[in-house]
Amino acid sequence: MRKILLLLLLLMGNMAEAQQEAMYTHYMYNIMAINPAYAGYEKKLTATLIHRSQWVSIPGAPRFQTFSMHAPIGDNVGAGLSFVNDQIGPERNIAIKGYYSYTLRSEEKVKITFGLKAGLNMLQIGLSDLEIDEPDDPAFLNNIQSAFLPNFGFGIFVHSRNFYFGFSMPDLIQHDYLNNTIFSSSDLTLDSKKYYLLGGLSYAITDRLLFKPSGFIGLSKATENQGGVDVEGDLTALFIADNKFAGGIMIRSSDAIAFLAGIMITKDLEFGYSFDMLLSNKTFRYNGGSHEIVLKYNFRNKLKYRPVDLSCPTFQ
Repeated sequence: MRKILLLLLLLMGNMAEAQQEAMYTHYMYNIMAINPAYAGYEKKLTATLIHRSQWVSIPGAPRFQTFSMHAPIGDNVGAGLSFVNDQIGPERNIAIKGYYSYTLRSEEKVKITFGLKAGLNMLQIGLSDLEIDEPDDPAFLNNIQSAFLPNFGFGIFVHSRNFYFGFSMPDLIQHDYLNNTIFSSSDLTLDSKKYYLLGGLSYAITDRLLFKPSGFIGLSKATENQGGVDVEGDLTALFIADNKFAGGIMIRSSDAIAFLAGIMITKDLEFGYSFDMLLSNKTFRYNGGSHEIVLKYNFRNKLKYRPVDLSCPTFQ
């Protein structure tokens, strides 16, 4: 019973916080989730499904799924849509998000794109499904479910044939799920918002081998106990052979390392897998690591737009 109460207290303490974007290893397959200006960038209709199971040996450990689609809807305009299911223990966050982007200097070698995001977030906590010492405890008889609460974000994406970098603030609003209210302010500092920086480039080692490093950094205010600025991020080195096989490694700031592999199953269908492990945390021997799979389909023949030379640090 004490463990359950401790878990719920931790969950309750986070309910009034802003709905942060879930981080996962294959973010390069779905950059739009971090930066809305990426919507439509690949100049074709693209659908991506990602599933992540974290610490697979621990009951109630985090599970994450997202399905997204985006495409150009004009020479300089892109749009996208995503569905997110993020669960840990009895707590589940559900989100529906729409994206819009507009590209300036579309005829130049270096292009600048602005993006907007609008979304709805809902929190569910299945208290009645918990195994507790006192099944008749009235505090656990009724589940918690919030209304769908809105959120908004924006991003800037600068890209050329061989590199890209971006800046974004995906969540401008904070949610109080218990009272079904939202709150925010005009303060754009780290005291109330979270910023993301990302970048990547493509370098041809040989005619058959590409090197595509990429990375991102998330900046936010640290907890009161820590003070200062909380920095999270990762750096990925990805190699692509014959435009069909991919392999690489990711170093994460949270003392973790991930190994990535991918293959083009068909001309338009990509598959990716990654395995994450903690480096110094001794619980790794018990948690079983984290696994992630990706399926991405490119409807390249469905839209009459010329593909760009560097769409993202995968097989594109």
